[in-house]
Amino acid sequence: MPTPSQLHPPVLTLDVGGTKLAAGIMLADNRIVCRKGTRTLAHEGAAAILARLLELSRKVLESFAHEYKHIGPPQAIGLASAGYIDHATGTVLFATENLPGWTGQPLAVQLKTALGLPAFVENDAACFGLAEATLGAGQGYRHVLVVAVGTGVGGGIIVNGDLYTGWQGRAGAIGHLVVEPVAGRPCTCGLSGCLESYAATRIMVANSGFPTIQVLADHYRRGGTAPAVDEAARWLGIGLASLAHVIGPQAIVIGGSIGLLGERYLTQVRLSFKEHATLLHRSIPILPAQLEADSGLLGAGVLARRGLQRSEK
Repeated sequence: MPTPSQLHPPVLTLDVGGTKLAAGIMLADNRIVCRKGTRTLAHEGAAAILARLLELSRKVLESFAHEYKHIGPPQAIGLASAGYIDHATGTVLFATENLPGWTGQPLAVQLKTALGLPAFVENDAACFGLAEATLGAGQGYRHVLVVAVGTGVGGGIIVNGDLYTGWQGRAGAIGHLVVEPVAGRPCTCGLSGCLESYAATRIMVANSGFPTIQVLADHYRRGGTAPAVDEAARWLGIGLASLAHVIGPQAIVIGGSIGLLGERYLTQVRLSFKEHATLLHRSIPILPAQLEADSGLLGAGVLARRGLQRSEK
């Protein structure tokens, strides 16, 4: 009978964001070990970011080889990256100027060439969704909508247990669902009326008078009034109802820095959702995310495992 490490061999798991890089090894029991991180320093450009990521990866692999000799080396790489990712090729289709030069980078090929392991790449919000659906609040459900609300709004769509990415990774742009088609607020994507422009934490902060989401959340969780939070919760409920009508999930999971607002905020989202959802959809549970800080690395790890299993069939 195969051991857990044979069924789920260790994988190198990476997370690339606009401000920080993270790396670790995901074990069979889903623990992240030999974790290391560093600043992205995105202004230095794509080549410098990649060089820093590879240096970080090699340090993690070296630590793992020293500390976990009895397990054997990692068998694959999973990378959660900002930007739209072509799932089939592991290439960045588009990234904002938060990662200058990142658009067009063939990340899967670059990682495999440099580190000698098969590499699988996916959008960071989609990896968040995959982690929550597989290891977090969405466990036990086959169809899950996972929404990450922070500076922007993103997420992952899980259909029959698998991440749905659409053609060339273009699915899952939850924040760009248009909720206000007439005279809508401008969005960073160039359109107007997008859900992100009404529900993101940066919108709450801008409309509340508080300096940061942390300060706003502290006030809100102590019972203070915050009309900007209530309005954003109402808009998110409207957006989630529309998405539920199309996707038909068994559960909806909400995470990201919005989790700082706690249960009171989720209650407002649920009320708005039920007001705007059909009777058939109103019973869909809306759950708080569980994994938070580890979601990117864990989701990338699950991605690598599944990619490895498919390649072996």
